[in-house]
Amino acid sequence: MIYKPTTLREAVALRADHADDSVYLAGGTDDLRLGSEAAGKDLIDLNGLVDTKIEVKDGKLRIGGLATLQEVVESPLVPAFLKEAAKFCSSFEKRNAATVGGNLALRRDDSYLAAAMCAAEATLLLCTKEGEKEIPVADFLRCGCTPVIEAILLDPDRTGWVKRFGNTAASHAAVIAAQSGSVYALTVHGSGLAVGDSPAIYEKLAYKDDLTGGADYKKYLAKIVFEQGR
Repeated sequence: MIYKPTTLREAVALRADHADDSVYLAGGTDDLRLGSEAAGKDLIDLNGLVDTKIEVKDGKLRIGGLATLQEVVESPLVPAFLKEAAKFCSSFEKRNAATVGGNLALRRDDSYLAAAMCAAEATLLLCTKEGEKEIPVADFLRCGCTPVIEAILLDPDRTGWVKRFGNTAASHAAVIAAQSGSVYALTVHGSGLAVGDSPAIYEKLAYKDDLTGGADYKKYLAKIVFEQGR
């Protein structure tokens, strides 16, 4: 079943009432793919309820939760290293459908955007059952809450770098590392997220052998990328 709520609060309430049997539908690049974890679950359609605009408002860059990765790439307002993170999605067709909010909401440890957004100290404007709430991206990625991501907020003048390591451009990323200012962020497939003020954050994770590479190899990549400053 596809639910079509008329407000964000209604969408959040539906998700809360059907926590084990529903997912939000944004761009649909994950929900609608063959073999998705969303298979057999009800879809709560967010299209038309969440902003798609990318703009500077009150001194902050505001990226609407339903802005696509391709819109991030093409926007003159988005910092270059965040555009680079969006381009980790190597398929133009997928970038043209996948949304910023959807990519973060999945909380995947091979997320295109997670490391770069954490390094940028971005925050999320969320719609919750209790109303709007703003929290850091890193805090959201570590929790199991199910609000709707209305927008991503950050400093429009933020600079930094982001680097991806994977077997191919289209395969799952083994390691994605980013730095902006004094903040370092790292996502490792099978190991999760680490964020901190030192390049030694790679030591916080427990590395695992999997389809993206061996544990020792992934730890080496995470170590060397920060030591060399990308």
